[in-house]
Amino acid sequence: MTASPTPLPAIGEPCWRDLISPGTGATVLSLESSSPEDPMVELSYDEGGGGWWPLSTLVFAAD
Repeated sequence: MTASPTPLPAIGEPCWRDLISPGTGATVLSLESSSPEDPMVELSYDEGGGGWWPLSTLVFAAD
């Protein structure tokens, strides 16, 4: 059985860096897909600042 690839988030999509703490919200600014195994996502943090995170570490709202 093969694993389905994780869909890439849309620019502007909200996400969380930690499900436990509601203060870890962020918004997707850009994607760097040079690594198809785990693309890097640039975030703008709700509390200010920003940074790059591996896609696999982020939590997105279910539709």
